[in-house]
Amino acid sequence: MNKNVAVGILLAWVSACHAQDMTAMNWPQIVADAKKEGQLTWYNWYSQDTLKAQVREFENTYGIKVTIPEGSASANISKLLADKGKSAGDIDVISISGGAFNTVAPESNFIGPLNNILPEGKSLKYAIEGVDSKGYGVAFWGNQSGIAYDSRRVKESELPRTVKQFSQFMEQHPQAVGFNIENGGSGPAFIEAMTRAIVPGFDVSRGDADMRSLASLQAAWEWFRQEKPNYIITASNADSITRLTGGEFLLVPAWEDYVVGLQNRGEVPESIKMYIPDFGMPGGGNMVAIPRNAPHRSAALLFIHWLTQPSTQKLLQEHYGIVPLTADNKSDTGLISKKDRAHATAWIPKPLGESVKKAFSDNVVLK
Repeated sequence: MNKNVAVGILLAWVSACHAQDMTAMNWPQIVADAKKEGQLTWYNWYSQDTLKAQVREFENTYGIKVTIPEGSASANISKLLADKGKSAGDIDVISISGGAFNTVAPESNFIGPLNNILPEGKSLKYAIEGVDSKGYGVAFWGNQSGIAYDSRRVKESELPRTVKQFSQFMEQHPQAVGFNIENGGSGPAFIEAMTRAIVPGFDVSRGDADMRSLASLQAAWEWFRQEKPNYIITASNADSITRLTGGEFLLVPAWEDYVVGLQNRGEVPESIKMYIPDFGMPGGGNMVAIPRNAPHRSAALLFIHWLTQPSTQKLLQEHYGIVPLTADNKSDTGLISKKDRAHATAWIPKPLGESVKKAFSDNVVLK
């Protein structure tokens, strides 16, 4: 047998044994073991500095030190995949967006299903952004897309809420609306929402794509092509908000948690508000998972348990404007009103959602 193959089989067997060890322990034993481990490393790609203040509550409660290294989402995933051949990696907990979760072979690389290990596992959320983690990742950070505007320049009564009103607004204010296609999901959220509004009969229930169903979206692509002179494609989520606050744009799609975080750091004025149009916009979020070769597995499990508690979800909501993902919490704070939040929708399931995004590029951007 090839030496590398043999090593790979051995590491996979060791990882499987560790996963089985976790399911054999009861929760008090896991908590006691976590305190003995005394530390964990959480690879989270955003708000690293400010999150250190929130996790201090976990550190003080359990005596377990949490390290949050710097790193982008793609760099963290690359680190996860680079470490998977080691008997012990450097990552204990990793955050991954719902949309990217299935790109890392979760059943091969993560401990789980966690719903059978965590004490309140049956009540947690394991599907987000159209992706079901099958218990290998736990949703902990809900975010809502919407339209951001500067209330000093646009009155609430002037906000477009229907497809027709968006057309009128953009024709009256050419190139005052901007949205991204890459480097963030706020622009794709707007594209998806507008597409579904223009083609209300589009079936998104199956989550798979075929040429016939995608062909039915031509009315949406025609709308985007017709309005091309009136909107601008931006470089990213961040670029859209920067240009909104700078006065170039009047309306941009944005993530509520991202804007709240910027406002809390004084980087965006309080005059920036958000709303959801009547045709709705999707909400998404991020998951946390434990690599099979995590060096501090019990501490990682305890940390995920803490992250998903109602009190922690409320704490994150107050500081970052997240949408809580537990049944005990309500989205009663943030930039989006309760009335508008009723228009929130789910993302089109993958892979259909990705096919719609590609169809937009093929039929609008490249035309």
